[in-house]
Amino acid sequence: MPQYEVTGTNVQGRTIKVLVDADSVRGARSKAKQQGLIPLTVASGSDSSGAPAKPTKNADGDIIVKKSFIGGLKGRDIAEMTRQLAVLLKAHVPVVESFNALVEQIEKRRMKKVLMAIRQYVKEGKGLAEGFALFPNYFNRIYINMVRAGESSGRLDVVLMRLADFYENQEKQKGKVIGALSYPAFIMLAGVGALALIFIKVIPTLKSIFTGQNQTLPWSTQLLIDTSEFLNAYLWPLLFGVLGSLYLLERYLATSRGRAKKDQLLLKLPAIKSLFRSLAIARFSRTLATLLSSGVPMLEALEISKNVVNNYVFEVAIADARIQVQEGRGLGQALFATKVFPPIVVHMIGVGEKTGELEPMLLNVAESYELQIDTAINTVTGLLSPLMVGVMVVFVGFIMMAVLGPIMEMNSFGT
Repeated sequence: MPQYEVTGTNVQGRTIKVLVDADSVRGARSKAKQQGLIPLTVASGSDSSGAPAKPTKNADGDIIVKKSFIGGLKGRDIAEMTRQLAVLLKAHVPVVESFNALVEQIEKRRMKKVLMAIRQYVKEGKGLAEGFALFPNYFNRIYINMVRAGESSGRLDVVLMRLADFYENQEKQKGKVIGALSYPAFIMLAGVGALALIFIKVIPTLKSIFTGQNQTLPWSTQLLIDTSEFLNAYLWPLLFGVLGSLYLLERYLATSRGRAKKDQLLLKLPAIKSLFRSLAIARFSRTLATLLSSGVPMLEALEISKNVVNNYVFEVAIADARIQVQEGRGLGQALFATKVFPPIVVHMIGVGEKTGELEPMLLNVAESYELQIDTAINTVTGLLSPLMVGVMVVFVGFIMMAVLGPIMEMNSFGT
């Protein structure tokens, strides 16, 4: 029979742990109550053979969790778990018992496995930050460094709450961008699909009608027929060619040179440069403010923030600024020397340094540019949607004129 570890309080108000044999969590709670305990958390204490349940470890002794295509973790899942952990720690619940409560409460299988592994790691006397570091695919350097700083300062609950706010803000920004671009993308895909169907299925049928009349076709109609014949003859080579080109483009954009070219272009295009500049500045400012307020040193915070902006131009600028800060210059002066950050941002950061209010000033910068992100998104969607519709109207109008012209001539000859 499975064994469960029940943590509860007895009649004297002391918190104790007991091991009970039960068929389920509910049964374990019932048996604990029979022993005079008020159950707080219930955790699996052994496997079906009775041996203590231990996570799988690699050759170096690090706990590992097997990869699975089911139950992946998203930013909002991590944010929710982090906020719950912060609330438990703020209520002075010990770390291991907090993880017991999270494991029992969280339903996602993947998250449950990760938390069980971290819990076992902490039980062995190791740091919580090192436990999160076992899963770099889920907990990035920001998360790990902030948890480490929270452990060192004794303000882990405060740091975790900031982390939850940070992740929720990142997910909110990501959702806005995806939501703004999804509608134009849907229009484009639907339009391309409709045009492909017309050229591959409809035009060949009309061709047999037109050629049977032995009449001279207008150039527009002939162009449609030639395009249709070309697509039907070379459809698969064209499809594989497009997919291959997209694959090669993706490989090129994954290189440093490709990323640099792409990000430089994004910061120059009139319609979207404001959006991507605002995204980079908002991410940098909020990340740096969150790290500094959690006790992470400036140089380390700049290095981490550099990897969050997701723009090669700003990454190079932040790396250069970090070197100058390391040499003794102020952050505002260092960012000004890069000539990438707007003067207003540099000025606000400089004022924050002089007044000793750098973290609040960085948050003000982030909030300001997050508002600009909303404006830029509205501008982009306001331009893209009518543009896509206009292009589709031009194509459909051209096809209709090219098809209806010969049909009207056939009717006039028939009369």
